[in-house]
Amino acid sequence: MKKLAILGLIAVMLLPLLAIGCTTATPKSATVEITLDDFSAHNNIASNVTIGVDGTLTVKLGSNPSTGYSWEDPVIGNSATVEQASYEYVAPTGTLLIGAPGTDVWVFNGKATGTTTIQFGYSRPWETGEPDTFILLITITVE
Repeated sequence: MKKLAILGLIAVMLLPLLAIGCTTATPKSATVEITLDDFSAHNNIASNVTIGVDGTLTVKLGSNPSTGYSWEDPVIGNSATVEQASYEYVAPTGTLLIGAPGTDVWVFNGKATGTTTIQFGYSRPWETGEPDTFILLITITVE
């Protein structure tokens, strides 16, 4: 009888731990990272990613503003599915070379389930009528 009472007490104490283990998982996040060397090999790159609602997509793209090229603002196909949360340019580190490439970094948040696209174009803004030199098209599924 005493053993049964002890086992019952242990079971009651373990219930909260089991409940914690059954909670929903952290929203799924993803990162897409493409260097300027990657774009040198292929001018147009497509990528597919999946994130969770309230998850994030981080996009890191090689960039060298000293050449006159820059990434245009990304075009989001459906802003009800994902939204841009932040953007920053990260300068190169560990080099004294003037004109060394850095990285443009965007973060997008998953807002609602669905599939949409985000398109990035890399060009010289003053060269009107010219197509983007590099294009990245990300198809993003939010679950």
